[in-house]
Amino acid sequence: MSGGLEGKVAIVTGAARHRGIGRAIAVRLAEDGADVVAVGSPRPPESFPEAERAIGWKGATGVAGEIEALGRRGMAIDADLSKKEEAERIVSETIARFGRIDILVNNAGLAYCGERNLWEIDDKEWYDVVDVNLNGVYLLTSRVMRHMVPAGHGGRIINISSSAGRMGAPQYGAYCATKWGIIGLTQMLAIEAAPHRITVNAVAPGSVDTDMMDATFGNMATRFGADAAAMKGLVLRVTPLGRQGRPDEIAAAVAYFASADADWVTGQTLNVNGGNPMN
Repeated sequence: MSGGLEGKVAIVTGAARHRGIGRAIAVRLAEDGADVVAVGSPRPPESFPEAERAIGWKGATGVAGEIEALGRRGMAIDADLSKKEEAERIVSETIARFGRIDILVNNAGLAYCGERNLWEIDDKEWYDVVDVNLNGVYLLTSRVMRHMVPAGHGGRIINISSSAGRMGAPQYGAYCATKWGIIGLTQMLAIEAAPHRITVNAVAPGSVDTDMMDATFGNMATRFGADAAAMKGLVLRVTPLGRQGRPDEIAAAVAYFASADADWVTGQTLNVNGGNPMN
């Protein structure tokens, strides 16, 4: 498969989970021709979900291997995106290996969803989510832009928001606030970056079949004394297409924004959510 990204170099954060949106994005961009840096948060193997342990999953290193199996160059980086020195390291290592950065996909996210009301959470939980979901996007994007702008060859910034960034969701705490913030950041940066031929867009997934979403359903079930399947059923009943999304469907939207087909699209947020919501 070739999608016109030959010669391009992409960084994809939050790309270390086997059942994750980030892995699907990294693989799709490689299928479309890009060399890809898969960034994941450091995780000890004993913390991996059972399904990952069963297949001997290797996190971001495993994703880099999949990229190379497609005939593209891949690199894995484990990093704490809440720290500016880590953002700087991601950029410097990417430039040292590939010489350029053309595409940044800010996918990494931390979620404590479906557990407690705002007044029931502790301050650390709030700040941890903000540090990864919003501050982390600022830190890495600003460092990437410091390369992209003087390089003069344009580029793509693609941020992953959420349906929780389109409408308020109870017990979503800082996650909801940060995903709304991503949309505002996308629009602001799109204006600033436009003179440099850098487009900035966002994708807002709905309920996607991932480990993170499974955890949210589990939290909701605990809170309301139900089971996770019942919580999932409630969401699917208000989703017009009646099912969860797949990670590759989110990756397809990202691939569009990364492609030449989206040359005249910037500052936009695309819902990929089965119709829930439609705003």
